[in-house]
Amino acid sequence: MPRTAILLIPFLSLLATAQSVPSRWADVTAITAGTEIRVDTATSKAIQGKVASVTDSTLVITLKTGMQSFQQAEVTSVSVKKKGHRLRNTLIGLGIGTGAGLGIGVGATNGCSELLCGVAIAGITGAGAIGGTVTGLLWHTGGWRPVYAR
Repeated sequence: MPRTAILLIPFLSLLATAQSVPSRWADVTAITAGTEIRVDTATSKAIQGKVASVTDSTLVITLKTGMQSFQQAEVTSVSVKKKGHRLRNTLIGLGIGTGAGLGIGVGATNGCSELLCGVAIAGITGAGAIGGTVTGLLWHTGGWRPVYAR
């Protein structure tokens, strides 16, 4: 038992470090111009915009109403917008829905050889495809990845 615990310590320490939010301003300066970010400060709610420029002491973002500048000292956190996967999720939903609909349709009409049974299988398969596609389309992905927190 003690040997197992000793072998798990490096693995658990890697997991612990993977969960921490970066706290280096250098990670903010590495963000390229035009990247969509969310900035939190102690005095206001989160502000979302695109990076205009970053220096060792200042972050400037472009908003719909103009530009806004933040000093490093007033920024409590910065998060970067993650890429969404709407098309991928829609195609996966289409495949799963079609397969499930076909399986249910064939199972429900097992042993039936009439034309009406074929129509029922096609209808159930189509309904599964539509349901899966809509589910995949509405499935939320993306979100925000923390880059800096103090």
